[in-house]
Amino acid sequence: MPPSIPLSRRNVPRDQAITVANSWLDLTSIQDPRRVSKFRHLKGTPAHKSFHIENIRNLSRQISGECDGFHANPERVAVPLSGPGGKIAIFELSKTGRLPDGVIPALVHGNNIMDFAWDPFDNHRLAVACDDGIIKLWKIPESGLNEPTNEAENEFNAHPDKIYFIKFHPTAKDVLASGSYDMTIKIWDLATLTEKIVLKGHTDQMFSFAWSPCGVFCSTVSKDGKIRIYKPRANDAPTREGKGPVGSRGARIIWALDGNFIVVMGFDKVSERQIMVFKSTDLNNPLNTVGLDVSPAILIPFYDEDSSTLFLTGKGDSTIYAFEITEESPYICPLSHHRCNNLHQGLSFLPKNVCDVSNVEFAKALRLTNNTIEPLSFTVPRIKTELFQDDLFPPTRVMWKSSLTSAEWFNGKDKAPPRISLKPDGMDLRKFSFRIFK
Repeated sequence: MPPSIPLSRRNVPRDQAITVANSWLDLTSIQDPRRVSKFRHLKGTPAHKSFHIENIRNLSRQISGECDGFHANPERVAVPLSGPGGKIAIFELSKTGRLPDGVIPALVHGNNIMDFAWDPFDNHRLAVACDDGIIKLWKIPESGLNEPTNEAENEFNAHPDKIYFIKFHPTAKDVLASGSYDMTIKIWDLATLTEKIVLKGHTDQMFSFAWSPCGVFCSTVSKDGKIRIYKPRANDAPTREGKGPVGSRGARIIWALDGNFIVVMGFDKVSERQIMVFKSTDLNNPLNTVGLDVSPAILIPFYDEDSSTLFLTGKGDSTIYAFEITEESPYICPLSHHRCNNLHQGLSFLPKNVCDVSNVEFAKALRLTNNTIEPLSFTVPRIKTELFQDDLFPPTRVMWKSSLTSAEWFNGKDKAPPRISLKPDGMDLRKFSFRIFK
């Protein structure tokens, strides 16, 4: 006999009580055979205007298609500005409100910016790649950037040609990958500013690069329509190749489900934006392909591994699409999409430890519009929000602290990040009781 919900649900009809039990308790013994996501009805909520940064001016529209164009960390954001000199403005999230008129303090590079990224383990460090092949490392003062500066903490000649992308390693400190028009990917030890590994095998433009969650592998998707997986410390050639999107307008690639799957966002022959999911051990046969819409904007992804939720949006879009990536068919399950009141120029998600789990917030982002930066919260509706929703918040990987030094990683060591509970002190766990229908 199926269990029921006692007390407050006692007068609810039996069929409805079972539905409630399915929805809230996720009990496998009484689940509908059709899979229903716990995150299906996720809700996006913009923060109050008092938390916005306003009067942002002169946003650059000329950033390379391989660059996401906007990056945030828990303390500050980096925004490219238009005009000569390759400028990136740095805004402190603690200093909300209207920016004063006049010159916006910025990092001045002297050359066009190709890509930039925050160090995941240091909220004060920004890496920037320029079209002259130079990578600059900037140290942002504790109080923020108060005036324009062209003096980087360090810089080095990374490539003889323009750089497509730079990506920090997910678990090892001071490890950075850079891909260039010279068709190589170089992996750098920033502790010594030395080139350690050079990956080869590309014959055409690289659209996107992603480290696997464990940091052992990396993957790319390119204009030649191929997906490549590397094991960089073992071989400079791809260990696996497969066929990706056929369109040549651009693409993105990410890993999902503990690195067992790869998801690629691209275009088909008629410019429809598509999502393709592959088993990482078989890149020749997509498990599913979902068409989204016709748009020139490349879909930029963010993947929350705890909920297996994939968020997607493009520059100039007003909708943030959400899907759950699953290990079984159909592999790509649509969730509630969030529609914004106006267009955005970028979206950047923050680490899991900044989420307000007491309000069932499982993802938090910053949204860049034409003249504002706005926090955006993603929550899941629950009845008893005063209780810790342990089914929505499993122990999360500590991705904001490094597990290894660069020397350890280049010497072949691997170490998985620890997992911690996000339950706030003093917050009770959910408790349920059952009775048997008679």
